[in-house]
Amino acid sequence: MFRLVEQYRVSGLSAKSFARANNISASTMGYWIRKKKSLEKGSGFVEIFGNTSGPMEVELIFPNGVQLRMNGGDPALITKLVQMHV
Repeated sequence: MFRLVEQYRVSGLSAKSFARANNISASTMGYWIRKKKSLEKGSGFVEIFGNTSGPMEVELIFPNGVQLRMNGGDPALITKLVQMHV
């Protein structure tokens, strides 16, 4: 189905028209378009490395626009905060 999503993207047709032309229901086509987009988007998390022996400033920016800045890097606290907004 991902191959069909790629074909749809370059077709210039609406999703509904493309689905009809390929004997697929519009809802099925929409599902696979969203699924592919979701997979391409990735998790949104970035692994960081660095010297953590001193004070650390942490900034989290959530998809809904909430921004959190804090001094210190308690991994347990950061984990809880991320889980609250995921």
